[in-house]
Amino acid sequence: MANNWGIPKQLEDEIRARDIRCVYCNVEFTSNRNNRSTSPSWEHIINDASIVTRENIVLCCMGCNAS
Repeated sequence: MANNWGIPKQLEDEIRARDIRCVYCNVEFTSNRNNRSTSPSWEHIINDASIVTRENIVLCCMGCNAS
Protein backbone atom coordinates (compact mmCIF):
# COMPACT_ATOMS: atom_id res chain seq x y z
CA MET A 1 0.00 0.00 0.00
CA ALA A 2 1.35 3.43 -0.95
CA ASN A 3 1.24 6.49 1.29
CA ASN A 4 -0.29 9.89 0.40
CA TRP A 5 2.66 10.62 -1.89
CA GLY A 6 2.40 7.38 -3.86
CA ILE A 7 5.56 5.91 -2.34
CA PRO A 8 5.18 2.16 -1.74
CA LYS A 9 5.44 1.19 1.95
CA GLN A 10 8.54 -0.97 1.44
CA LEU A 11 10.37 1.87 -0.34
CA GLU A 12 9.22 4.41 2.27
CA ASP A 13 10.59 2.21 5.06
CA GLU A 14 13.90 1.78 3.21
CA ILE A 15 14.30 5.53 2.66
CA ARG A 16 13.37 6.38 6.27
CA ALA A 17 16.02 3.91 7.50
CA ARG A 18 18.62 5.29 5.06
CA ASP A 19 18.00 9.03 5.42
CA ILE A 20 18.23 9.82 9.14
CA ARG A 21 19.73 13.23 8.33
CA CYS A 22 18.85 15.89 5.79
CA VAL A 23 20.56 14.99 2.52
CA TYR A 24 21.40 18.68 1.95
CA CYS A 25 22.35 20.29 5.29
CA ASN A 26 22.98 17.12 7.33
CA VAL A 27 20.71 18.12 10.25
CA GLU A 28 19.62 15.07 12.24
CA PHE A 29 15.88 14.42 12.10
CA THR A 30 13.92 14.27 15.35
CA SER A 31 10.46 12.99 16.18
CA ASN A 32 9.38 16.49 17.30
CA ARG A 33 6.88 17.43 14.58
CA ASN A 34 6.64 20.97 16.00
CA ASN A 35 10.23 21.73 15.00
CA ARG A 36 10.18 22.27 11.24
CA SER A 37 13.97 22.58 11.04
CA THR A 38 14.43 18.96 12.17
CA SER A 39 11.30 17.40 10.65
CA PRO A 40 11.84 15.28 7.54
CA SER A 41 10.01 15.94 4.29
CA TRP A 42 9.97 14.05 1.02
CA GLU A 43 12.08 15.36 -1.83
CA HIS A 44 12.35 14.25 -5.46
CA ILE A 45 15.89 14.79 -6.77
CA ILE A 46 14.50 14.99 -10.30
CA ASN A 47 11.37 17.09 -9.90
CA ASP A 48 9.02 14.47 -11.32
CA ALA A 49 6.61 12.77 -8.92
CA SER A 50 6.20 9.87 -11.33
CA ILE A 51 9.81 8.77 -10.73
CA VAL A 52 9.38 6.71 -7.57
CA THR A 53 12.77 5.10 -7.03
CA ARG A 54 15.25 4.94 -4.13
CA GLU A 55 17.65 7.03 -6.22
CA ASN A 56 15.13 9.82 -6.83
CA ILE A 57 13.36 10.04 -3.46
CA VAL A 58 15.16 11.30 -0.37
CA LEU A 59 14.35 12.92 2.95
CA CYS A 60 15.44 16.46 3.66
CA CYS A 61 14.53 18.98 6.35
CA MET A 62 11.57 21.24 5.68
CA GLY A 63 13.84 24.28 5.50
CA CYS A 64 15.91 22.80 2.69
CA ASN A 65 12.82 21.53 0.91
CA ALA A 66 11.29 25.01 0.97
CA SER A 67 14.38 26.69 -0.45
